[in-house]
Amino acid sequence: MTSQISLPKLLDQCEQHWSASAAKLYRISQNSVEQEADGIHVYDHRGQKFIDCACSYGVFIVGHRNPAVQQAAVGQLKTLAWTPTGFINPAQQALTDKLKALVPGAWGDVHYMVSGAEAIEQTLRYVLKVKADRKGIVVMLDSYHGKTLAAMNILGQHQHQNTYGKIADEVKFVPYGDVEALRAAVGDGVRAVYLEPILGGAHLRLPPAGYLKQVEAICKSTDTLLVADEIQTAFGRCGRWFAIEYGPITPDMIILSKGLTGGYASIACVLYSEKLSQTHPTDVIEPDQRSHGGHPFASTAGLAAIQFIEDQHLVEQADRHGRQFGEGLQRLAAKYPQIIEDAPAIGLMTGLRLRGAVYEALLSMQLGKRGIHAGNSMNEKAANPVLRLYPPLQIDLASLDHVLAMLDESLAQIAKMPPLVIRLLKPLIHHLYKAPNDLLRWVEAKN
Repeated sequence: MTSQISLPKLLDQCEQHWSASAAKLYRISQNSVEQEADGIHVYDHRGQKFIDCACSYGVFIVGHRNPAVQQAAVGQLKTLAWTPTGFINPAQQALTDKLKALVPGAWGDVHYMVSGAEAIEQTLRYVLKVKADRKGIVVMLDSYHGKTLAAMNILGQHQHQNTYGKIADEVKFVPYGDVEALRAAVGDGVRAVYLEPILGGAHLRLPPAGYLKQVEAICKSTDTLLVADEIQTAFGRCGRWFAIEYGPITPDMIILSKGLTGGYASIACVLYSEKLSQTHPTDVIEPDQRSHGGHPFASTAGLAAIQFIEDQHLVEQADRHGRQFGEGLQRLAAKYPQIIEDAPAIGLMTGLRLRGAVYEALLSMQLGKRGIHAGNSMNEKAANPVLRLYPPLQIDLASLDHVLAMLDESLAQIAKMPPLVIRLLKPLIHHLYKAPNDLLRWVEAKN
């Protein structure tokens, strides 16, 4: 498709109608646009091959064009792709049964949506209804829970809220990992605590020892609802089927999306605990306030992706390979301390925490030249952004070793840059998404 249209025009349209930030990133990387993908690789409009260590921030968890998922999804399309609200959907019921068996704990109602942010909003509706006698929602700073209007009220990345403002005055933000701050914020009890068991987004952080259990204990002792957002962490990404296993904890609600179908269909769901479903039935969420994302096509793709992960033992592989890859990232952090602050890694949810957005931009460009596609935070205001490396779970050790070698080459190139150049680039990168496109091309040419 990209070969049929002028690339500058394509990027102009992207900037105007979809994402100005994405358009800027494409321009600074010499207008490289993805055109095809297969397995662990993506190919741009020029035919250059990249190892995909971004996976759309974790969506393509079983790789691109996975044959098993593709066959199941196409087979479902040949029979029944979608059913209207109220009709029995055997594929959805099968997925529901699978998820309730797979997620640790006892689960009652399961509701489906199209996107993770939508799922967040449904839990907010539920929380406000069943805890109407309370006030207060506690969220972790730097957390990511989506960018739809209501979801932005509990978004821990405040730069996104400044665009539209906030509509809620009862949300309290506390530092991730700070138990005492959480205890003070919850007090005698609030409506709910929203928790990413592993902090994702541009601020990848692992939970301190015992933290998840302490969060659970505070919520239980105050009868506060605990909502676990596993949109980024589930289905083996973190070396376990679900990040709550690292507690282990059992939340009142768990939200799933991203890797659920391996990228074949947009889907999200909320699982409500069996106890919660019995004491506070989810019919308080009126039917016309629900989205119906669990149609037959999406449900079938979800079942196939889960089956592929099971058959190939990808959760166990992600744990093993992630440990070795993480050790390699730690060696790079020790080798380039002037560039890298640390290298958070758990399973194949990994990244490099860099000493400023300027290094993230430079490293992204250098890796692009070497055929590695990384997950840029797209957050030039973060003091120490994490350049994320979320490859498909079936990636082999040889490919991971190649990624480490290309990271080493890229970091060595950046380390040679004169300190004066780095200082001059810092204010430019800080305002990257407002910079003129011609200036961005000039910077890229000099890099």
